[in-house]
Amino acid sequence: MNAFRFIHAADLHVDSPFRGLKDLPVSLRSRVVESTFAAWDALVDLAVQEQVAFVIVSGDLYDGKDRSFKAQWRLQRGMERLAAHRIAVYLIHGNHDPLHEGVQWAWPDNVTVFGIGAPGAALARGADGTPLAVIAGMSYGESAVRDNLAVRYPSEPEKALAPEAADGLPERARLFRIGMLHGTVDGRPGHDPYAPCSKRELIAAGYDYWALGHIHLREVLHASPYLVYPGNTQGRHVKETGAKGAYVVEVDERRHVSLRFAPLDQIRWSDEAVDIAALADMQQVMERLDTVLAGLRQQGGGRLVFARLTLVGRTPLYRELQRHSLEQQWAAAANEQELERMERSGSTDGVWIAKVCVRCRPDLDPAVWMESDSFLGDLVRLADRGRQDSALWNELLAEALRAFPAQPRLRQWLADQPEEAAADWLKEAMLLALEALHEGGSIS
Repeated sequence: MNAFRFIHAADLHVDSPFRGLKDLPVSLRSRVVESTFAAWDALVDLAVQEQVAFVIVSGDLYDGKDRSFKAQWRLQRGMERLAAHRIAVYLIHGNHDPLHEGVQWAWPDNVTVFGIGAPGAALARGADGTPLAVIAGMSYGESAVRDNLAVRYPSEPEKALAPEAADGLPERARLFRIGMLHGTVDGRPGHDPYAPCSKRELIAAGYDYWALGHIHLREVLHASPYLVYPGNTQGRHVKETGAKGAYVVEVDERRHVSLRFAPLDQIRWSDEAVDIAALADMQQVMERLDTVLAGLRQQGGGRLVFARLTLVGRTPLYRELQRHSLEQQWAAAANEQELERMERSGSTDGVWIAKVCVRCRPDLDPAVWMESDSFLGDLVRLADRGRQDSALWNELLAEALRAFPAQPRLRQWLADQPEEAAADWLKEAMLLALEALHEGGSIS
């Protein structure tokens, strides 16, 4: 078999709405709104530059069922450019953009869209017509697909090829096999379990490469065969941090695979913890934050970076930070200065502070009181037991909620929170009480 190269992308979410932008300066807001389109353009540029044989998009091209004219036009224009360079595209639709929902434009002839119900198969050929790989895939026909689609994929996809597609293919040819699947492998926290399957099932299916989509975190689940989530091409909020893009996949004559990640994102999200435990005053805190911003600007590689900064660590400055919101004043001044710098220099790189959170703690160590025969010792031990004993936690929560008898929505909101949030609240309450009691000076 011949060596070849292809691109594996997924979850473009073109025309994502990016809510919560009203407070952004207009110049930055337009870059955010345009970012998913620009990431698609960068994907097309990458395919042309790398001279790939084909591009795979494993679902969620669009962000929603109602596909805007702009989104369809921009995707269409990119497909036509790929066609001009004789680059084929194979795509499936996912939970955000089911195949039969929304307006559909007719794709150019270089685009193959896999249907619903059962996996289809297509033969990928080189520019000279040489067979390179057989690709199997299927789209979602509706948003919520709960069935295991992986078990429907044929173990020998060559036999599922239409006769005209298999023309010229030797009868017992064993090509490189690619499975395209938009779904959840072995469950993923924070993601709907659509098209659930197991890693074991995919490994046993007889494919060389599973081109996965749906999970926005880039991850190689297995090698030989490869099970790969490329992540989304553009981060859309602070929970989608770091570089986003696609994989350039090299396949040699022996079907050996090598992966190379190519960043495509136009803006980048960062969630940074800034430890201020060793800092003596607010001047040092501001200097530390300035240093963090400089590092993020350098890491961004010419991109606009949106950062959430969280101040952590035990510090004697805790009360000052809580009372005066100095970090918010610093953030506003830093953003104003950064915007002026970008406009003056015409540069595209910059760091915009989306939020500053204060999660630092008073300079107290609860462990000091763990063995103490005192009220503070009782408080620390009770909080420690509550973190380990769900029944005790529920009892403490019920007692606290008695102060809010007319707040059913609060009760429901608390019931919907994850377990780790409860542990954080309990620790926060313990430290606040510990600080207040300790500063009173009469309890020891």
